[in-house]
Amino acid sequence: MSKEEQSILRMELQIGQLIRLVANLNERVDRLELHLEERNTSSPGVLQMKRMSRA
Repeated sequence: MSKEEQSILRMELQIGQLIRLVANLNERVDRLELHLEERNTSSPGVLQMKRMSRA
């Protein structure tokens, strides 16, 4: 395998890791929103707007 192919494979693996990381973070935000909604301490829409502004 050439160095270019190895670099591409490494980048693909890193992209896959980033996708999993973002998915896990989104899941944690969803759970936090649900928890806050249950406690009625904050509007979940505020967190949703913050998440969208970071993207």
